[in-house]
Amino acid sequence: MTASPAPGQKTDLSRSDKLSMLPTPGGLAWKVCRALARFVGSVFFPYFRVWGETELTRDGRIFITRNFGLLTWLTALRVFKRPVRVVVADSGDDFCWFNLAGKCGLAPIFLNGTPEENFLLVEHLVEEGEKLLLVVPDFADELSESLVSRLRAVRFLQVLFLAVAGAREALPAKAFVPRVVPISAFCGMPHFQPGEDDSPLAELDFLEQALTDLEIDELPSIFFNHQRNLNRT
Repeated sequence: MTASPAPGQKTDLSRSDKLSMLPTPGGLAWKVCRALARFVGSVFFPYFRVWGETELTRDGRIFITRNFGLLTWLTALRVFKRPVRVVVADSGDDFCWFNLAGKCGLAPIFLNGTPEENFLLVEHLVEEGEKLLLVVPDFADELSESLVSRLRAVRFLQVLFLAVAGAREALPAKAFVPRVVPISAFCGMPHFQPGEDDSPLAELDFLEQALTDLEIDELPSIFFNHQRNLNRT
């Protein structure tokens, strides 16, 4: 595990030493980057809608989303008003935006330890009350699915999904010119019951599909369902 952008880097420090060395995302840095993200987003990705639990509570939270490159970072900054630590669990990431975020004071983390080390690191951060955005590969691999499965088993009520629809179409892989298409985001749990053979990310798939075909002025019914479920708890 490392807080630096160098993938695969190993050190001889103990786990406790590594954790004590982790900087936290700066509040001012988040505000500045958020202002820039909102400006860039309004110019290049103007049709942006978000619903769900975007107000951060005092306890630790884990939001799980897919890696859409630049749009993942822009979405996080546009959705959350307060700092959220981005934790990248995608070994195929090109680290361009990770490096930039690190230089801007957002203190992202790249998980490059063993599965057990990665799980314990995320657990420690949540225990400390941090809000995390766990970024998994666009097409999840076995390691990321295993991490999500363990986190949901231990912290079911603290694990939420940040589903993003339209990101692939708005900025396709290796494209330099964005397309003007709606980008929809939803934070929360749909209270969807996955089958025994479903992926740990089946709920994220379900949310993304629910957002895919929305019209510009349409409100997703799943938002009302989520609010109703929250009111019952």
